[in-house]
Amino acid sequence: MNHAEFLLATEDLDQRFTGGMSRKDIEQVMSCFWNNPDCILVVHDGTVYHGFEEIRAAIEQMFAECETISLDIDEVSHIRQGNSVFAVGTATYGLITTEEASQKITERWTDVRRKENGRWVYVMDHAHALTPDQ
Repeated sequence: MNHAEFLLATEDLDQRFTGGMSRKDIEQVMSCFWNNPDCILVVHDGTVYHGFEEIRAAIEQMFAECETISLDIDEVSHIRQGNSVFAVGTATYGLITTEEASQKITERWTDVRRKENGRWVYVMDHAHALTPDQ
């Protein structure tokens, strides 16, 4: 796979993830994560989730707590390293809870992705919330 094909594949992964989150489509979101107990997700508040099932439960909880979710990637850079791609960027979540509270979270994230069983997935995803002055 040449460099351009790598970038297209990883951009597709980002779009599948943001689209799934914005539609609260748990199956599409989970198709973006490595289905393995070693998969890691660190969310914007610092909570760490280990393994596919724990990550799924956390995202299902988020979906249950939010009436609507919008997710946009603001910027991203990709670095190819062997069969993996490292990415860093910023993204903005717009959340409206089931109690109608509105919240905007901008986060800086770093992830590691690679092709597993024929599709690109996140192997490790780490995010932290940015303060308004960042």
